[in-house]
Amino acid sequence: METRHITAKDGTSIPIYWSPAQTPRATLLLQPALGIQAKLYRPLAAGLSTRGCSTAIMEQRGHGLSKLQPGYNSHYSFTETLEQDIPAVMQWLQEQVENKPRLIGGHSLGGHLSTLYTGQHPGEIHGVVHLACAFPFIGDYSGKQKRMLQLLCRLIPLFAVFPGYYPGHLIGFGEKESIAMMMQWRQWAISGEFDFDSHKGLTDALVDYAGPVISLSFEKDQFSTAAAVERALSPFCNASIERTHLGEQQQGEFLGHSGWAKQPDGAVEAIDTWLNHTL
Repeated sequence: METRHITAKDGTSIPIYWSPAQTPRATLLLQPALGIQAKLYRPLAAGLSTRGCSTAIMEQRGHGLSKLQPGYNSHYSFTETLEQDIPAVMQWLQEQVENKPRLIGGHSLGGHLSTLYTGQHPGEIHGVVHLACAFPFIGDYSGKQKRMLQLLCRLIPLFAVFPGYYPGHLIGFGEKESIAMMMQWRQWAISGEFDFDSHKGLTDALVDYAGPVISLSFEKDQFSTAAAVERALSPFCNASIERTHLGEQQQGEFLGHSGWAKQPDGAVEAIDTWLNHTL
């Protein structure tokens, strides 16, 4: 597994983990979930590369190998991810592996950002991978999950006053995050729509995307409901969507919202099977 640093147009260094296949049939840009370091997905990338899918895991700003830190002077958000980071890494991938299908995907938040990028570049993407990807709209949850989302939406604006970042490590949801990003996430939770700030109609162009999508869900995922998974897929109105639910038979004890990534044998097998009949 190699570590590389890609420079975005704004000068930011974007760390990635790179697992190239010996004989690549496709490339995949994989994005982490909220608050999770890219290194968690190294087993997934390694497994996919042995199946011919060269995989890059992009570090989020403010996490893992990134030199940025959330705080009063940090304003990075979904905007930078979509307009700076992903384009830079996608261009780098194209240079590394030419003339092969380009896939994009991610875990939870990373899946949503992959959806938005595909909407902005429908002709560039040949496949989308969702992993434990459920939209955080309050209305798609009930009970304890719903109360947690409601509480987070009340608290996030207060953290802009103090401590200047979102302290997810103290709350049990995410890690230290940029307030600007979490305010955008809050809009998703309240509206149930992918738009945020002045960015409107973000998924409209997905009507032009008719490629394949795979959505992998996992047993014991406490941050997911069937309705939330479907909302995450809802922009893909003309795509060919494959839904696969993985349990103990495929994943053994490695289940849940993030536990699957520690030993993702079932996920690797499911994605490989999907690639075999879609590419």
